[in-house]
Amino acid sequence: MRCFATLLTTDSYLPGALTLARSLRATETSHSLLVVVTDRVSPEARDALSRAFDRIVEVPVVDIGDAGNLALLGRLELGETGTKLHVWNPDVVGADVERLVFLDADTLVLQNVDSLFGFLDGGAEFAAAPDVGWPDCFNSGVFVCRPGAEIFAALMEHLLTVGSFDGGDQGLLNSFFSTWSTGAPCPTATSPFRPTARLPFTFNVTPSAFYSYLPAFARFHTDISIVHFIGSLKPWNMERGWDGGVAKR
Repeated sequence: MRCFATLLTTDSYLPGALTLARSLRATETSHSLLVVVTDRVSPEARDALSRAFDRIVEVPVVDIGDAGNLALLGRLELGETGTKLHVWNPDVVGADVERLVFLDADTLVLQNVDSLFGFLDGGAEFAAAPDVGWPDCFNSGVFVCRPGAEIFAALMEHLLTVGSFDGGDQGLLNSFFSTWSTGAPCPTATSPFRPTARLPFTFNVTPSAFYSYLPAFARFHTDISIVHFIGSLKPWNMERGWDGGVAKR
């Protein structure tokens, strides 16, 4: 079995999660949709989620607890994104789920992305696209993985012993899958070698206000499958004025 999953730790990303589910349905995915929630998600939000997703599973919060590095990002709220690790747990996602595509709740699917599951066909355990801010690291807002008790235990152990270099799940996962950028074992790896695969950037396009390679956008824009609204400002917190300008609500 294969499924798409997202995470909601509070009600604040509810509009994004509902829009994500609708975008997956609109692009005619053939796979089920799972949303992982915590006890901080309200009954009203769960009711809305139950109409958009096939399954809702509650998990305990995993707080990475590194306020110093999160301060460098200016995103103290990202410490709880360690809760994302639960998507590797078969007891959470289901023992019959062999492959899972995780999508952050601030992503939007523009084209059918069922092909993402195929990036593990060569034996990779994990696949992700490069981060626009540091392309030798992947962005953990979109990834493909193989859930399993062994790798879930290894991830939780890595959290306790190594931690995260950015205070969030992205730093943790990049140090765990530390050979992602090379695709081969290397002496500076922070964890045992695990085969990984690289997703095209078109599966996790993260717009940047500071740099954009416009010729590449002109060439590949029709291939964009997923847009990821990174940063603290989200579409559901913005509004468009009479003059076409966009401002925070």
